[in-house]
Amino acid sequence: MHVVVASNPAARFGRSGEVGARVAARIAELGHEVTHVAAADARGQLEQTRFAMIRGDALVAVGGDGMVHLALQVVGGTSKPLLVVPAGSGNDLAAALGVRSAEQAVEGLEAALAARPERIDLVRIEHPEGVALAAGIVSVGFDADVTVRSFRMRRVPSRIRYEAAIVATLLRLRHRTFRVRIDGGAERTWRTLIAAVANNRTLGGGIPLAASASMRDGLLTAVLADELRYPAFLRLLLRALRGTHQSDPRVTTIDCEAVELASDEDVVVCADGEVVGRLPVRCSTMPGALQVLLPAPSGV
Repeated sequence: MHVVVASNPAARFGRSGEVGARVAARIAELGHEVTHVAAADARGQLEQTRFAMIRGDALVAVGGDGMVHLALQVVGGTSKPLLVVPAGSGNDLAAALGVRSAEQAVEGLEAALAARPERIDLVRIEHPEGVALAAGIVSVGFDADVTVRSFRMRRVPSRIRYEAAIVATLLRLRHRTFRVRIDGGAERTWRTLIAAVANNRTLGGGIPLAASASMRDGLLTAVLADELRYPAFLRLLLRALRGTHQSDPRVTTIDCEAVELASDEDVVVCADGEVVGRLPVRCSTMPGALQVLLPAPSGV
């Protein structure tokens, strides 16, 4: 078996680079052919990983959700499986798959590489600059603002960076007006702080923005909040951190196959904690489009 290991040498202040080398060495010990890709920038990583996977039979992504997102662009929608080794500051997909630590993943490498792959859904994101695939949550509201701001907070420790970005974004709340069309139905206008399309339950390292979402039901979950003044939004945000906000009557949650979002404003689109483009965007479900190798039962 030819296994490609893609690791982010910058994740967790360089600590995941060591994990990537350890994973590659362990796979070689098991008798597999290994190619280790650890480029310094995302574009180089994507190009080198894509080239290596021409011969590769399986891809191992070592890092956080950003590395996983990159890996999806290579193996999503193909017959080649992905194994995730969580070694970043945000590991939402790994957690959803039941992979809680890099140590668990490394210990389970032999069994995972010999196992039958399981399938999970992906999101196809069509935007003016092209097409991207995502496994988690596509966001264009408050949570996208938080993601963008977290990228700028390089001096804040990674373990608290997302929470620090939430606090900073709360000081500059910005409502936006969206035109929303779900499953090709009538267009509706929404002025809101929260607008997201979810395949996974969590983002930002475990925040349950879409607690009812599933990566195995062939559906997406649209989460849209009504326009709220600051005190009401703060209370709703506190509920969102606990995953209880979807029962609030001011929050609309819809399971669907496709969501179209547009705005007259310049709005950034984020997915899996990465910036993927700008509105307008069409998100559609890709049932069972990703094959995953698991070192332990997923529990999802």
